[in-house]
Order: sequence, then C-alpha cells, then structure tokens
Amino acid sequence: MTTALKRGVTINPTVEVAEILSIYDYTPNEIAAAWYDEDDMDKITRQCFKVLQRMEECGGTKNGQKYCTRGLEGHTTLGSISKKKTRTASFAAVLNEQARQWNKNEQADIRAISDAYRKTSSSSQMWAQVSGIQDRQAADACHNEDEEENDDIDATTTAVSIKPAEESVFKSPVSQKRMASGLESAAVSMIQQGARAA
Repeated sequence: MTTALKRGVTINPTVEVAEILSIYDYTPNEIAAAWYDEDDMDKITRQCFKVLQRMEECGGTKNGQKYCTRGLEGHTTLGSISKKKTRTASFAAVLNEQARQWNKNEQADIRAISDAYRKTSSSSQMWAQVSGIQDRQAADACHNEDEEENDDIDATTTAVSIKPAEESVFKSPVSQKRMASGLESAAVSMIQQGARAA
C-alpha cells in the first residue's frame, strides 16, 4: 500500500530576529566591497569566455596548467547541444502527454506529465548529481589538505595567518590536480553520454 505524502508548511512558533544593515546604511566603499557591479560582471563573463575558448581550442591547458571549467560545461559546443536536445525532448514529452490526455478527454493528470518530463530529463539530473558529488569530494580534499597544513603549525605559536579561501582552494597545486582530474573524468563521461545520445 502506497501512502501519498502530504505537503504543507509549518511555521516555527519561536521567532528569531537578526538585525542587518540596510544598503542605505552602507558607505559607497562598503557597497563596492560587498556587491559585484556591472564592470565586475563583465570582467567575470569575459574571463569565462576566454576559458571556454581555450578549453575548446586546446583542452583547457595553458603552459601545462589546467583551468577549472566547473560550471561552464553547458556553454561548450557539446554542452550547449546536449542541453538544447534535452530541453527540446522534455518540452515535446510534456506537450505529447498533455495532448494524449486531451485526446482521451481525461482529467489533467499532473503526475503523468511530471513522469514524462522526468524520464526525458533524468540524464541531466544524474549528471547534476555526479557533478555535485565530485564538487563535494574536491571541497573535502581541499578542506582535509588545509587541516593537514594547520596540523603542521607549531601549537606554541600565538599568531597564525590563515590563507583566504580562494587561495587555499584554487591555488594549491594538489587541489588543482584533484579538481582537474575530477573534471577530466566528468568531461569524458559527458562526452560518452553525448555520443550515445547522438
């Protein structure tokens, strides 16, 4: 016997309030330090396009150093083709299921529509889960590496300098290797998946 899950919202009776500054209470320097502006976003976009271009031209390496392409996969030629195919197939599956229900004068069965969509988009969901696992493993590896570095620090030292997160995560040669190998295996499986779909 299957029981349907009941959806609902529960409001916690205990209210917690945390006061934060309004943007109007920030100085212009604080605003510039806290938020990206249009120039920052343009610079990030240009850098992403350069990485994509290098990745497509020479496999994402420059002077033997690999670039982290995590999050840009969908913007590559293969990634955009795969994404477009999945979206088109998902769209068609939903419309076909709606048409089938309409032609049979059935009441709208949202579960069947959802299942039709899920079947066509399951490969995207699987890919997202694999990417998430790889990201977690890379983050754990970096975290463990940082802990090992901190263990090496003399306990009698009173002043300890901590690396910024971006430096410890992205500039450590070991971290870069781990992330690159994870991305490499992910890219290979993505290419194989795209080849099977084509």
